Order: sequence, then C-alpha cells, then structure tokens
Amino acid sequence: MGLSTAMEIGKNGLNIYRVATEVTSENIANVNTPGYSRQRVILETSPPTTANGFPIGTGVRIAAVERYYDSLLQQQLVNAQTTQGYDTTKSTVLQQIEPTFNEVGSDGLGAAISNYFGAWQDLTLNPAGSAERQAVLSRAQILTDNFHSVSKALTDTISIQNDTLVPLTEDINATLNNIAQLNGQIKTTELVNGNANELRDQRDQLVRDLSQQIGITYKENSDGTTDISYADGGAALVTDTAVGSFSLTNNVGTGLYNVFVTQAGGGTALVTPKTGQLGAILELRDTIIPGYLSKVDDLANSMVSEVNAIHSTGFQQDAITAGTNFFSGTTAKDIALNISTTNQVAASGVAGLVGDSSNTLKLAQLQNKLTMSAGTTTFNSYYDSLVSQVGLDVQSSKNTEAQDIAFTRQLTTLRESNSGVSLDEELTNLIKYQRSYQASSKLITTATEMMDIVIGIIR
Repeated sequence: MGLSTAMEIGKNGLNIYRVATEVTSENIANVNTPGYSRQRVILETSPPTTANGFPIGTGVRIAAVERYYDSLLQQQLVNAQTTQGYDTTKSTVLQQIEPTFNEVGSDGLGAAISNYFGAWQDLTLNPAGSAERQAVLSRAQILTDNFHSVSKALTDTISIQNDTLVPLTEDINATLNNIAQLNGQIKTTELVNGNANELRDQRDQLVRDLSQQIGITYKENSDGTTDISYADGGAALVTDTAVGSFSLTNNVGTGLYNVFVTQAGGGTALVTPKTGQLGAILELRDTIIPGYLSKVDDLANSMVSEVNAIHSTGFQQDAITAGTNFFSGTTAKDIALNISTTNQVAASGVAGLVGDSSNTLKLAQLQNKLTMSAGTTTFNSYYDSLVSQVGLDVQSSKNTEAQDIAFTRQLTTLRESNSGVSLDEELTNLIKYQRSYQASSKLITTATEMMDIVIGIIR
C-alpha cells in the first residue's frame, strides 16, 4: 500500500465522520420533535485490496444510516391509541351530559317531581285555597320546564355529536392523503438509494394519529410504502399512492349523517364505525344519549297518563264542571300544562261537593305508586335510577380513560427509550466522531509529510 492509499483512507475517513457528525447533529436538533426516531450510522470495513500478495485494508465505509425502530411497539401504539381515542371521546361527552342530571341542587328534575306531588299534598289540606291551587300550577310549570331542559340538553348533545362528524371526517381524509403522499416520496427516495428515515417517521406519526380517529390495520411493503385498511369494514384506505376517503350523507328519515367510505381502488359503501373517535361519536349519537332521552320521555309520558287519568275524573273548583286533562303531550320535549287557571284544578272527587279533596288525595298518592318499569318502581325512584346510571357510566368511562392513558404513556415511554434521542449519548457520539475526524485529518497530514520526505530525497 502506497502513501496515496493512506491519503485516500484518510480522505474517506473525513467524509464518513463528517456524515456521522451530521447524523448526530440531526438527532440533537430533533430531540423534541414528536415521532422522530434517532438515527445511527452503521460503519463497515471497505473491501480490502492486495499488495505484494497480502490483503490490505482500504479503510471504512458507511453501510447504512438506519433509524431505531420497533415495529411491534408501533403496532401496540396504534392499537392502544384507537382504544384511547374511543374511550376519551366517550368520557368527555358523558362528563358534559352529567350536569343535566345533577341532583345535588334543589332545582333538578327529581326535585321538581317531588315538589309537584308535594303541592298536591298541600292542596288536600285546603282544596278551596287559591294559594294552594296556584302552587300546584306553579310546581307543574317548573316540572314541565325541567323536562324541557333535560330533553333539550340531550337533543342538543346529539346534534353536536352529529355536527362533529364533519370536521372529523375531513381531518381523517387529510391524514389519509398525507400518508399516501409520503408513500410516494419514500418510494421515490429509496429507489435512488436515498435516505427516507425522516419521511418514515412522519408517516408513522400520521398512522398513530389516524388510529386515534378510526380503527385501522396496516402493512408495510418491501418498496417502502404502507397500505392501510379500515378495521371496522376492511376497506382499503391507502394502497401505495392511491387513497380512499370518508364522506357523509344526510339521512332524510333521522336528519342525521350516514357515514360512507370510498375505497382506494373505488367503490363506496355505508359503514358503522365501532372504534376510535368516529366510533365513539356514533355510539353516543345513536345509542347512549338516545337511551337516556328515551327513559326521560318514558317518565314524562307515564306522568302525563297517570295524572290525566285521575284529574279528568274529578271536578273543578265549582264542583260542577268536570275535570280535564292536566297535561298535554307525550314526551319530555312537548309536555305542557293543559289548564291555565286555578279554578280548573280538579280537586274534588264528588260532584256538587265543594271543598272535597278526594281527587287531590289520589293525585298526591301517585308519588308513591308503582307506575314505572312495568309497575315495579315509582316516578322518583325511576328517575333516581337513571341519574345513578348516568353517574356510573361517567365514572366507568373516567376509569377506563385513565387506564388507557396510563397504558399509552407506558408504550410511549418504551418507544422513547428505544427510538427517542438521548442527548448524553448523542454528545458522546459527537465527541467520538470529532476525534475520529481529527485522526483521519492527522493521517492525511502524516502521509503528506512522508511524501515530502520522499520528494526531498529524490531532489
């Protein structure tokens, strides 16, 4: 091996350790970049040459610049974030609904029911009293107002969840397009032996972001692309650079959106997501909240039927005019007073007997009558059971969300320990590569000095 070979080894060393320093610098610069995976330079011995029959090394070369990446952790994070996206969305909305059933104060629906029947009880003591009769009407109005308030809160929440589908599907479609675009960039870059590590990091982050919104499965291909499929329906969402999309169509019957998915290869189908944020929103909109509303409507309808059945058999204040329905409507939304003056309150149960309170007593006794759930519970108990159910659902969702967050945090910590940037390690590498660069420079300097000696001898 001649001096020129030594200088060539030194020159290669300078180039290689310069690249290694650049990779280390990139790691340090991206220490706080979400989804970034630290990179390392893989060095290997250059192919040897033969001099005087002996193999002689020709220095070092870069085999690859690879990123620290764990495909199993990526898969676990994708699955965990799908679950967390679903549970967090559900928990957030349920906590927004909870104050609607807050019975800590004295102005909730449960208190209004008790106060309404309490007014009838007070009227039994003085059935001809104007103040007592006015109290019945006032308490009834408060009761209907509370039914309206609960119904409106639940109906508005359903509408909000429906409207939330618009920006969510737009965001999903934008993420799918970005993944397909990165697929093309990665494929093109690696075809010419370029380094697409950071593009892969960006795509992995997008895949994790997407998994929070919808359930997905994905497959990494040998050409560097990643195919993504919809877990709840199997539709191909990204294939190479071809991309599918989600769309919404208004259902004329319900007034709510139906969700459709168009595959990357074409073809559109109606879907019912069950996972991720999209699945949680649809379950809240179509099942959970309507379930609460249905129970409130059943309560309102039963109260209307039971009160009207008794009130219409009594007699108004003059004890001559027959009583009418006290309430109108059949749901919490449309329940209303059917009478407007105190003399229309049918307190008497006997025609011609002014001051009789037998009908009032029957109405007051409705509070303790088993009228709900096929004759197994009272009005108040039925509503208290609904309040308890909402409270349990909220607490359960909070606990589940906390568990999901803890699990995802654990997986994220594992990913950071494997793929995250350690400044201590990178600074150590920086010093190592700096010294190696200096050594390569020294090799060139030494070979130059030796060359000068040889030239001096010739002169």
